Amino acid sequence: MGAPLQHITIVGGGTSGWLSACFLGRVLHDDIKAGRMRLTLIESPNIPIIGVGEASSPALRMMFQTIGLNETDFIRECDVAFKMSGFFSGWNIDDNGNPIDWINPFLTERDIAGHPPAYYYLKYGRLHGDEDAEPNFTRAISSCPDIIDQRVGPRKLNDKDYTTPFHYAYHMDAIKLAKQLRDLGVKFGVEHILDDVQEVKLDDRGFVSELMLAENGAHPIEFVIDCTGFRGVIMNKALGEPFDPFDKYLPNDRAAVVQTKHDDPDEFEPLSRATALSNGWSFRVPLYSRVGNGYVYSSDFISDEQAVDELKAHIGDKVKDADPRIIRMRIGKSRRSWVKNCLAMGLSSGFIEPLEATAIHSVDLALRWFYTCMPDSDMSPALQDHYNKLIDDLYEEMIDFIVLHFRLNNRTDSEYWRVAREEREIPDSLAHNLDLWRYKVPQETDLGSAHFFTSNNYTVALMSKGFYDEQSPNRFGLRRDDWSKYIRSRRKARTEVIAKYPNHVELLRHIRGENTAPERQFNVRLTV
Repeated sequence: MGAPLQHITIVGGGTSGWLSACFLGRVLHDDIKAGRMRLTLIESPNIPIIGVGEASSPALRMMFQTIGLNETDFIRECDVAFKMSGFFSGWNIDDNGNPIDWINPFLTERDIAGHPPAYYYLKYGRLHGDEDAEPNFTRAISSCPDIIDQRVGPRKLNDKDYTTPFHYAYHMDAIKLAKQLRDLGVKFGVEHILDDVQEVKLDDRGFVSELMLAENGAHPIEFVIDCTGFRGVIMNKALGEPFDPFDKYLPNDRAAVVQTKHDDPDEFEPLSRATALSNGWSFRVPLYSRVGNGYVYSSDFISDEQAVDELKAHIGDKVKDADPRIIRMRIGKSRRSWVKNCLAMGLSSGFIEPLEATAIHSVDLALRWFYTCMPDSDMSPALQDHYNKLIDDLYEEMIDFIVLHFRLNNRTDSEYWRVAREEREIPDSLAHNLDLWRYKVPQETDLGSAHFFTSNNYTVALMSKGFYDEQSPNRFGLRRDDWSKYIRSRRKARTEVIAKYPNHVELLRHIRGENTAPERQFNVRLTV
């Protein structure tokens, strides 16, 4: 066994860099305080932060609790609004050519008498005119649609931070979050250096030995975390680790982004919207004081100018004089995320288009996994292999679920959607499961991993996209009384939620200590 690590250097700020610093600063606090460990973050004063997105997954709440971030301060300082689900529109159309809308709720649904509720819904819940019928599967099993309809917030007015029975996430200003995390990291003892890395030096083993900084000169490296974003300065450029693109599965490589005012500042919805357009999809992410909008598209099918025009037409007159920013996205991952004494984190490790808010969640998981594999000076290959396998599994899992959205579309209005459905490659694992799920509803044992997307997520997507409309899988032992009892209890629970919880905007104003409508910000650029 080698000697314990004594110094970890993080290169790059932003959400990934400072979340890494805060997490390691928290879990290694005693070692830092005793002088057994140093944490240094080197951040360029000349390269602007590119945030990893303004929408998150529910797991971020647990990470914030781990690092001790005060939720009230976060909500007040980072323009936060609550997110209760993702809303999809137009990815599929009905028999009349109208867009189909569906919600992907945050939930882990319990079985009914030992059977997944999807079987009951397919047999009893979609009967027209029946008292136990519901208009769609999500509304049958979740309170999310009603919460969205009524603009309900996930906490009571006087609840303490993070205390709620709901799974919820956040919409937030990524630039402001990075600054708040920076302040917290410095309190944990993280050394903050504002400087530019001019050169990365390697030793005779190929390990990173030092960084040459513009102002501070040589900075010795024992272990380094690369948070330099799409540039991959250390992992890809210095160490030469190949970057494997995902374009055979996912063609979208650009995003046109712009910010707007709220249509109705008093009643904006607690969800992220993903609306299918001609050659990709648009997002709408309402923060407290503004809305982030964008068009994620493929440059193989539409030009930047055409994408901007379509985005403006989609949003309307409020952006007719705006100048949306074009972001080129590097979709794929470094072949290995841990090589020798370097760990790639965030966009340096990989990125999938922001359809399901995977970016920050990936950082969260990667940090926790790295901590369980914390090396000593020997840099055990066994630890590296184990960690890299976890990251590989995570990306395969995310690709499967994202590709499913495109593969099961039924749009006929553009070549983009036809190719996505008929010609674009899909992973073998997804192809196998789609064949399997013709005969059964998804369950955890069908999935290679479920670190992010569970069988519940797949079931909601399949049901919402009409996968079982023509033929339902058989299931024996389903009693009508069990479904009736279940659906009545769900309806009662939904009614109680609506009655007990405040309006979403009212809750945010209460947490912020405001009694009037906030000043609306809309001239800031959206970061993705």
